Amino acid sequence: MDLGCGKDKLPGAVGMDMNLASHADVIHDLDERPWPFEDNRFEHVRAQDVLEHVADFMGVMEEIHCVCRAGASVLVRMPFMSSVNFTTDPTHRRAGTSSTFDYFDPESTLGQYSYSKAHFKLREFHYGRFYHGSHVSHMRRWDKRLVPWLEKHSVIYEHYFAYWYPMHDITYQLEVIKP
Repeated sequence: MDLGCGKDKLPGAVGMDMNLASHADVIHDLDERPWPFEDNRFEHVRAQDVLEHVADFMGVMEEIHCVCRAGASVLVRMPFMSSVNFTTDPTHRRAGTSSTFDYFDPESTLGQYSYSKAHFKLREFHYGRFYHGSHVSHMRRWDKRLVPWLEKHSVIYEHYFAYWYPMHDITYQLEVIKP
């Protein structure tokens, strides 16, 4: 399943988007629940550059959980908290950090808040940078060394240095947890 697929729908995926000009198979607003799919249908979901736009983030995550099978993989990309693109786009409602999806993990300290019955395990996350200008190759070499260290020490980075060395986006690999 490719949520908010726009005109870049994954080959072979069922695309869902509210934009009539998209290449979606299903035209539907992610905030309108329930979604027009049976429970436990999908093994893979891509939500690339879409969750920052939804009004009901928890509700959308619950719908993803509902339409996915146990163990399904969910790939999410959204703006990072210090990205200028997060604050520039007036349609963005939220940004992500390394801890955003900890609220959906019952084993996490943040998951103990039980905001939702939808459970996901964060398998990994990665910061992404946006390159432009004449220093592109220099920055990419620097980032190959620095970004893995920042990911390993994400709490320190996000609390103290995220606005000094901002990332463009953050990508998460989640696993759907069901009883």
